[in-house]
This record gives sequence, C-alpha cells and structure tokens, in this order.
Amino acid sequence: MAWTIKVAVLCAICHLIVANNTYKSPLQVFKKPFDIKSLFKLGKTYYVAATTVRKGPLEFPRYYASCGEVKVEKGGVPIIIKRRFLHYTKRGWNWLEAKYNVSIETDSTERKPRDYAAVRSMHGMKALVQTLYLLWLENNTCALLYNKHTGDCESWEFTKLPLKEIGQSDCSKLTLVCQKRSSIRYIEECYKH
Repeated sequence: MAWTIKVAVLCAICHLIVANNTYKSPLQVFKKPFDIKSLFKLGKTYYVAATTVRKGPLEFPRYYASCGEVKVEKGGVPIIIKRRFLHYTKRGWNWLEAKYNVSIETDSTERKPRDYAAVRSMHGMKALVQTLYLLWLENNTCALLYNKHTGDCESWEFTKLPLKEIGQSDCSKLTLVCQKRSSIRYIEECYKH
C-alpha cells in the first residue's frame, strides 16, 4: 500500500515537471521545506549518484568528475565537509579533495522561510560556491538537493550501492527538475580505488 502511494506521488511530481516546464526554479515544484540540518551529522558520508554538474571541485581548476563523495568532518558551528571525486590524469585515476565550511541560513524571499546550506571555500576569499536546498528526502536512503547559486541538482545516496543500482533512486530520477541534463557519475573505477 505504501509503495503504491509512493509511486503515485512520484508519477504526479514527474508529470508536473515534464508536462509543465513553466516554473523558474525547482523550489516552485517542491514547495514543502525539508530540514537540511539533518544531513549534516558528524561522520556521515553521502555518495553523489546523479548530478547536473559535470566538473569538480566547486572552484577552479575544474576537472571531469566521477565517484563524488561528501563527508561531514565536523558538526556544530562551523560545519566542515570534505568533497572528493575521482578523475583521470596521465598517471591514472586520482582522488581530488576539497574542504568547505557550511552554515545553515534562512531564505526569507519565498512565502515560507526555508533553510539552506551555504557552502563556502575554506581558502582564499572564502567564496560562496553552493546554496543547497533540500528538495526531497526519501526514507533515509537519498536526498535531492538544489544549488540555487548555479541552478544545478544533485542526488546524494546514503549508502554506496552496487554499480548497477547506484543512481536508480527516486532522488536520482528527480534531478530532471533542474531542466538540465543529468547523468550518473559512478563508473567501475569508483569501486577499485
């Protein structure tokens, strides 16, 4: 019964997204705010299964990225996360890592105030690189995030699934809400390195 309701809700959301592309922001489609603070618990690791972003890290220089991971290294204030991804060089596959400060802020420009995660680089000018809004949270299995700063979407899986299963969650399918091409960023090398 619950599965049937879940499928019906997902179909209704997909119909709204595909049939009526008149919205300017995914925040208009997903109006109910979720608690983004719940994602930033100490020691938690997420796997960026599907995304509209092709290159990383969040600042320059940027490389084609695969196997994205986000780890919460420090809870509290400030929150510190480490993002890493695998990329190919002349010497083979290498992990690139970058750390960021995260602060939970409130956006009051909409009718309902909504919390978001302001992600800033930890070096140089401490530039704002992401404003992450939690659009959808699926029974502690995945989260759909929208970066209002760039207009991109990411699906974070809560566990590292086998290659054939990663990117098959509802959150990954809903990345099409950003009206950009989304792709699954996991390949065989993600499980070898």
